[in-house]
Amino acid sequence: MSPHPTAVLGLVLCLAQTIHTQEGALPRPSISAEPGTVIPPGNPVTFRCRGPVGVHTFRLERENRSQYKDNYDVSLVSPFLSEATFRIDSVSEDSAGGYRCIYHKASRWSQHSETLELVVKGTVPDTEASGFDSL
Repeated sequence: MSPHPTAVLGLVLCLAQTIHTQEGALPRPSISAEPGTVIPPGNPVTFRCRGPVGVHTFRLERENRSQYKDNYDVSLVSPFLSEATFRIDSVSEDSAGGYRCIYHKASRWSQHSETLELVVKGTVPDTEASGFDSL
């Protein structure tokens, strides 16, 4: 007994929709900074980039610059969420500006996260270290 042509067509259309959905745009990652977005010079900041499960690489980029840093050490924080962190040990005025994340999954790069604006202001410590050489 062969399947009815309409049933076969329905199965083909369902499969095509599933494949199209899987090939669609990847969800946008999120970005946050700890302890916050306003940091006194010489203090550390950690950027946290989050995206879906299955991410291979997160990238932290400086907005309007060609500077970036990749992190392959991706952690699973929930059954649906992965993340990577990027630390600046000692911020300086050069560290201030816009930062955003993207991630690599399934041989594609995601869209950029919203831009997070890092502000460096406050009292300069006695021993100010180099600003932002690692990114």
